[in-house]
Amino acid sequence: MRVTTGMIYDSGLSSIQKQNSQLLNTQQQVATGRRILTPSDDPVASARALEVSQSKSVNALYISNQGYASDALKLVDSKLSAATDLVTYVRTRAVESGNGAYTAAEQSTIASDLKEQFSALQGIANSQDSTGEFVFAGYRSNAQPFTGGLAGGVTYQGDQGARTLQVSSSRNLPITSSGDDIFNNIRAPSGSAFALASASNTGTAMASGMSLSSYNGHNYAISVGAGPSYQVFDSTVDPSHASPITPTVTAGSSGTTLAFGGVSLTLAGTANAGDSFSVSTVASTFDVIGNFVSALSSGNKAVTQFGGRQAIAGMDAAQDSISRVQSGVGSRMVEVETQQNINGDLALQYDETLSRLEDADYAKVVSDLSQQKLFLEAAQQSFLKVSNLSLFNFLN
Repeated sequence: MRVTTGMIYDSGLSSIQKQNSQLLNTQQQVATGRRILTPSDDPVASARALEVSQSKSVNALYISNQGYASDALKLVDSKLSAATDLVTYVRTRAVESGNGAYTAAEQSTIASDLKEQFSALQGIANSQDSTGEFVFAGYRSNAQPFTGGLAGGVTYQGDQGARTLQVSSSRNLPITSSGDDIFNNIRAPSGSAFALASASNTGTAMASGMSLSSYNGHNYAISVGAGPSYQVFDSTVDPSHASPITPTVTAGSSGTTLAFGGVSLTLAGTANAGDSFSVSTVASTFDVIGNFVSALSSGNKAVTQFGGRQAIAGMDAAQDSISRVQSGVGSRMVEVETQQNINGDLALQYDETLSRLEDADYAKVVSDLSQQKLFLEAAQQSFLKVSNLSLFNFLN
C-alpha cells in the first residue's frame, strides 16, 4: 500500500485527538466522581439511574410533607391539651360552686372568672397556624370558625372537613379536625340530657330542675309565646318544626314545670315571648359554659345548683370529646414518625443504588488517567519522530 505524507499526518493527528478525547473524559470522571457523564457511556445504567432519580425526588416530596404534617399535628395536639386544661378548670369551678355556704356575691365572682375562661376557650377554638389558617375550621381555613360570644351565643362557621397531606403513595393523612366535632358535639351521660336556655333570651327564666321518666332521647326545642305560652318541637322527628307539641304546664312555688315526651322540666324566673330553651342529648361546650355563667349570675340557688350539675356533666363530656380527637392526633403522629423512618431508609437505598450505577471507581479512574496521559505523550512523540522522516532532512 502506498503511504503518503498526508496519510501520515492525518493518522498521527487522529491518534492524538483520540487520546486527548479519552484523557478529557477521564479527567471529567475524576472531577465529578461520576462514571456516566452522558447516556452513551452506559445506556442501560443511565436509564436505570433516571428511574431511581425520579423515585428519589418523589420520596423527597413525601419526606417534606411528613415534616409539615408532623408540625401541624403537634400544633393541634398542643391546642387540644390547652383546651383540656381549661375544661378541667371549668369543671373544678363548677364543683366549687356547689358549696352551699357560698353567697350570691361569691357565685358572681365565679361567674366573672368563667367569663374569661369562656373567651380563652373560644380563642383556642379559633387558633391559627403559622400561615394564618384556622386550625379547627375544616376546609374553610380562611374563615374564623367560632363567631359570636357569651351574650348572643357562639356559632360555628366552618365545615366538617379535615385537611390532609399526602405522606406516602397510598396515604393522605388528616392533619386537622373539625371544631364542630370537638366543641359542638359533646354528649350527655347515658339516660340524661342537657336543658339549656338560649343565650339570646331576654327573660330571666332558666332551668332549675329536670327529671326524665320515659324519655326517648330525642332533642326538643321549646318556644315561649305571649302569656307566656309554651310550644315544644321534636327536633329529631321534625327538624323543620312544622308540628308543635303543647306541653302540660304546671305552675308551682319553685317555678313553671313543663311535661312532654317523658321530660319534666322546671323553669324558674320570668320567661319573655320569643325566648327559647332546649332539651337534648348533644350540646355545645360553649352553650353549657355560657348557661352555667348565667345560672351563677341569676341569684337563684336552685338554678345555680342545676347549672353546676349540668356544667360538671358537660365538662366531663367535653373532656371525652377532646380526648377522643387528641387520641387520633397522637396515633397519626406515631404514623408520621414511622413513615419518616421508612422514607428515610428509602432515601438511603436510592442513594446507594445511584452510587452503584453512576459513581466512578477512583482507583481505576486515576490509574486510567495516568495510562492515558502516557499514551498521549507516546502518540505526540511518535508523531514528532515520524513527521521528521522526510528525505529533505538528509539532503545538504
